Amino acid sequence: MSRQLLSGLVLALLAGQAQADTPPRVLFIRGGSGTGGFLEGGADEQLSDIHDTSTAPGNHGYAELAALLAAQGFVVEQVVEGPAPAGLPVDLLAIDLSQYDVVVFGSNNASYPAAAVDWVVSYVCSGGSALFISDANWGSDWGDAPSSDQPFLDRFDLVMNQDSGVYVVSRAAGDFVIGGIDQGGHPILAGPDGVVGSADDVNDFDGEGVSPATVTHVLPGVEPFVLAKAKANIHLNDSAGSGSFKPPGLDDGSLVALEYGAGRVACCFDRNTFFNLNGAGTSLHNGDNTQLAKNLFLWLAAAPGPTYGTGCPGSGGFTPVLSLAGCAQPGATVAIGLTNALGGAWAALLLGTGQASLPLPSGCTLLTSPLLPIVVGPVVLPGTGPGGGQLLVSGTIPPGVGSATIYIQGFVLDPGSPGGKFAASNGVVLTVP
Repeated sequence: MSRQLLSGLVLALLAGQAQADTPPRVLFIRGGSGTGGFLEGGADEQLSDIHDTSTAPGNHGYAELAALLAAQGFVVEQVVEGPAPAGLPVDLLAIDLSQYDVVVFGSNNASYPAAAVDWVVSYVCSGGSALFISDANWGSDWGDAPSSDQPFLDRFDLVMNQDSGVYVVSRAAGDFVIGGIDQGGHPILAGPDGVVGSADDVNDFDGEGVSPATVTHVLPGVEPFVLAKAKANIHLNDSAGSGSFKPPGLDDGSLVALEYGAGRVACCFDRNTFFNLNGAGTSLHNGDNTQLAKNLFLWLAAAPGPTYGTGCPGSGGFTPVLSLAGCAQPGATVAIGLTNALGGAWAALLLGTGQASLPLPSGCTLLTSPLLPIVVGPVVLPGTGPGGGQLLVSGTIPPGVGSATIYIQGFVLDPGSPGGKFAASNGVVLTVP
């Protein structure tokens, strides 16, 4: 792993927990000026800017989507790739992705390097979420937008296809039943309450010029699931220009989702579904498109993350914070950090095989049990004073290791704690798929 990427992991580790009580944040990645709209004259507004407020007939704006998310409590931001002719990628490694709950790969059409892909995968695995949407007019040729997505989707067992087809996906038509399994109760389709028949259901949504995603079943332990069918021939991204076609199958979806580590990923089949009023082909105002947008972003932002439980405070009222960064896959590097503790105090990390909530005499709670006969430490924490102590432990998951889940909690000897003995952190879940 590069030093730059490891530094990014450490940044995420130290910053991520601080975001827990802040409003959820969404980052849209937009294509560079002049890099899109090849089917309709190359107009820059084809790139679906979140600041484009047009409601003129045939508009391609995303300002209503941004406003919808803001009304749900989200903070919405946007970064833009480099302009034509180069169409340079956004420097994702220079962005602290941990501050965002969802990153939307929207009208991106640049080529991204392997280090950026690794960084996004680590971000998702450690609790972030990503949404991929594609469209021919988000590029200067048929394959630009799906090819920009594909290096990321390769890591999530998915393929993004090219643009083709116009159809409505409907609960009543059985389009949420995949291989005999009804996916209509999923929170994206049945709403956060998961109750079919309530007001937050998605019963139908549509697209115009759609790019379904395909599950490839290549990566062991990565299991995307199709939530809604693809209903027209799939336009494959298998050539430099317009690709070939195949009939839709069970692995092709207008809506596909997966949980990856502590994060989530989704692919939605069309940008047009989220256009402003009077948008080209369709808009947020057709069918249940608005409800789909709400449910989709709420589900993505609600990724469980790798932490659980609550710690107990030490000196100065500071409660130690335990965080995890990186993706716990064989051969990958992960980092565990203990922050917000008493500087110069002794500390240790306890490891267990289960999640627990066992009261201790000090007033703290043991969050993992049964305990393993392995302890990280005790070590003296660098830093000084209440809240100034920090510990960072990083390592590589051995290749060939089997699936496992370990629960970790930090304890700090702290006579200034309310119980007079020690402070404790929240728990962290480290899962090797």
